[in-house]
Amino acid sequence: MRPFVSLAALMVCMSTSPAAAQLQVLGQSPAATCYRHAMAERHDVRAMQDCDIALRDSRVSRRDRAATLVNRGILKIHQNRHVDALDDFETAESMGGFPPSALAVNRACALIGLGRYHEAIEQTDLAIRDHDTREADAWLNRGIALEALDELAAAYDSYRQARHLRPGWDRPVSELSRFRISSR
Repeated sequence: MRPFVSLAALMVCMSTSPAAAQLQVLGQSPAATCYRHAMAERHDVRAMQDCDIALRDSRVSRRDRAATLVNRGILKIHQNRHVDALDDFETAESMGGFPPSALAVNRACALIGLGRYHEAIEQTDLAIRDHDTREADAWLNRGIALEALDELAAAYDSYRQARHLRPGWDRPVSELSRFRISSR
């Protein structure tokens, strides 16, 4: 059975908790093992080795190789290796097969980790404009970046939009609970 790639669910990618989305690889291939590590938020030496094995395996399709780069990038974000993660996302995108906004949520996550908040907002805005399937994640990341820039009203609005787009998601509710609204 040939594995295939599709966009997958939300994953919290680091302690400051911006959102990233891994790329799903099904089957029993080394690329699928790397995907399972990303889903389980395993980012130890073994997980990285498994992803590297998948990238060296000549049987892994081009699409699954690109997905593995994305998943390995997410593991690198967990390891606070944000520049390396951005490199993996760039390489994956250069392999083709992704719409322009497909990796924007992941890039934003890495950029937040690097303190490059304005660039992170540009990435989230790309995903939002394209109504990417992870639009709620983009709004969450946008809120995190705006809050770091001390743009609290805009951050609050972004968290509200994330909550609106994904009702029942605890993360934006948690972020919103930290805000106190008062009149002047």
